[in-house]
Amino acid sequence: MLNIVIAAPVRPGSTSGNDVTAKRWAGHLADLGHQVAVIDVSPDGEFLTDELAHGQLLIVLHARRCAPVARWWRAKGGPAPMVVALAGTDLYRDLPDDVDARWSIDAADALVVLQAAAVDRLASFDPSLAVKTTVIHQAVPGPLPEPLSPSDKAELRQTEFRVVVLSHLREVKDPLMCARAARLLPATSSIAVHHVGAAHTPEWEQLALEETSSNPRYWWHGPLDRSDALELLTTATVLACTSLLEGGANVVTEAIALGIPVVGTQIDGNTGLLGANYPGLVPVRDDQALADLFLRLESQPATLADLQQRVDDRLAITDPQTEQASWADVLAKLSL
Repeated sequence: MLNIVIAAPVRPGSTSGNDVTAKRWAGHLADLGHQVAVIDVSPDGEFLTDELAHGQLLIVLHARRCAPVARWWRAKGGPAPMVVALAGTDLYRDLPDDVDARWSIDAADALVVLQAAAVDRLASFDPSLAVKTTVIHQAVPGPLPEPLSPSDKAELRQTEFRVVVLSHLREVKDPLMCARAARLLPATSSIAVHHVGAAHTPEWEQLALEETSSNPRYWWHGPLDRSDALELLTTATVLACTSLLEGGANVVTEAIALGIPVVGTQIDGNTGLLGANYPGLVPVRDDQALADLFLRLESQPATLADLQQRVDDRLAITDPQTEQASWADVLAKLSL
């Protein structure tokens, strides 16, 4: 049995993907027979060292934001290994130039990424980084809500083509892209955007409230707990993930697990999960392209059915047993 510490950045007042991922990974590692503690790293890089002092393996979830923990771990000396799991901002914003992010990945004994395209990204900086990298897809643990029956889906489609957005309101998520695209649709369209997520600043809250009041196709539901958010997702015709960058979004794998087709931006975080040739993606910030995609899906059932089949074909990556086995492989490679 190992004493394992997972360090994850926290955002006060909200539950982020990092929080969800850290807790899920802790559960897998505990099921593998290890003692696991999760420690929080504040936005200022502050953390408590009590659990770290007794740790035999450190997993940091975010190369840049958890760099202070990684440096503390290496400074204490000894042979205890360190795994660095890379976030989207690490891969697609901070690297290769950010000193802290690069130090963390160079110091790591192993790297973890959330989708296959990220391995190519690392190799473009340094081929040796790809060698120590393992892809661990984000699993979706149960219990999950029951999907809508075909008849209930058909009844809902009579009133609206429901686009669900599960995204906190912050710049990197481009959270109002669907709302902007919906404004470009003709009056005959039945597209309706339902958005769940917390506003990370008062300015974002004001923007969401103003959009809800002025855009008849957009509703901001505010933050919901996971069970309620997934209940809403079961009613979606499509999930939209319109981020500027992602390491591999939980919401995409949740949609796959529930059999909900995905639309979004053509970024590695989406193509790495959905496939390089997945046809439901548009260029970043291209509102018109997204509006055109909405209209095609609304008017061409075969196009929507194609997305449905491609998502169904990816179901296996959401299996918690697969994610747990991947962590067992990482530990085996470290001879732990």
